[in-house]
Amino acid sequence: MYIQRHPSVAPESTQAMQSTPVVKATEQQAAIRLWWGATLAVLPVFVVTRFVFLILTYFGGVLFFVPNYWPGHRSLYDILYTWYHWDVIRFATIATRGYVGLEYAAFFPLYPTLERTLNGLFGGNVLLAGMVISNVAYLAALVVLYRFVEVEFDNATAQRTTLYLSIFPSALFFFAAYNESLFLFFMLLCFYTLRRGSWWLAGLCGGLATLTRSIGLLLFVIFLCEFARQMLPRLRQAWRDRQPLRSFVLLTGLPASLLIPLGLAIFAYMLNLRFHDPLAFTHAQVHWREGLSPPWTAPLVAIKSIVRLSPFTFAVAHDVIDLTALCLFLVLMVLCFIGPERFACDQWTFALFGLMALIYALLFPGIPGAGGIPYDPLPSMQRFVLEIFAGFIILARLGRRSWFHQTYLLIALPMLALLTLQFLTAHWTV
Repeated sequence: MYIQRHPSVAPESTQAMQSTPVVKATEQQAAIRLWWGATLAVLPVFVVTRFVFLILTYFGGVLFFVPNYWPGHRSLYDILYTWYHWDVIRFATIATRGYVGLEYAAFFPLYPTLERTLNGLFGGNVLLAGMVISNVAYLAALVVLYRFVEVEFDNATAQRTTLYLSIFPSALFFFAAYNESLFLFFMLLCFYTLRRGSWWLAGLCGGLATLTRSIGLLLFVIFLCEFARQMLPRLRQAWRDRQPLRSFVLLTGLPASLLIPLGLAIFAYMLNLRFHDPLAFTHAQVHWREGLSPPWTAPLVAIKSIVRLSPFTFAVAHDVIDLTALCLFLVLMVLCFIGPERFACDQWTFALFGLMALIYALLFPGIPGAGGIPYDPLPSMQRFVLEIFAGFIILARLGRRSWFHQTYLLIALPMLALLTLQFLTAHWTV
């Protein structure tokens, strides 16, 4: 006997079978549009600030290095190498010659490894390779930062956050051949994926951040906090429902946290092969820093220096800049928890990372200079605060007020130009 099917049955069945791929394709297209939108949003700031750095490099690289009305000329090579100072040289040395001495063990391997990998593409010019890596990584970091803040807050806050970070006085290190940009990219991507429960991708990004800078290890704490915040309510529900298998599935993302300290373990293994000392990265600090100290030691030393010495000395000017950066971001971290611009409770891990980063930077004060003058008790503080993205989000939230926005621009831009020219002329910047 022939049974006629209703005409709508087959099409509906087919539609049901095809709905999942169609939905996934639509979601992917939407995600691409959002990320492309974030890229277009940050591109003007990125391009303009890179142009400003090139202008400063040109004028500073010429006018500050030749006598007045000198008839000769400097080469493009000479002008480019005005960026070849301090840690840039150390990264380049590791990239071309490896870890030639114990003091180089303080510099983690991922960034110089990338320099060595791309060095051939730039004719053996390791400085140019490093600067390209830094700037490409910074563009990627800006895109991730914009998307992160856009999702957590709003578009306007995301726009101001990327702007304020890009013109912060020490943002020149995102242009120089330093590892700041690369670390910022992996660290932000770790936060972004953690907030979305992509545990293994977050662990991978955290591990790469740790291979870039030792402070990446702090992301292990953030991972555990985010995992507990998101998974504990689900685990309690699974236990109440007596679903042990579901509890096990929910915990499968936890081992991904071990990828973060794995980055440190890989570096320790490399150092053991080279120096027969897996902790060489800590022992190398004796070349620049004193031993472990309470976090208030370095600020107190800086304050004593400012009070006791003439305000027109190098030590005082140096300490004022570092101490200002420290105090500014301590205040911004407090504002993450109190006041009208405070974060929601589930966003406190942003500020937690910032607080841990500040404390970490304070634990090892700088070695006093000639004559015992403590000219650098807070070494590189104004550079380290670049990683505290929560502080820039608070600045951006405060920036809704036009007077605050204008004040920030009027202070940050000339200070950025000053520190950039300081760096180009090999005067103290870091």
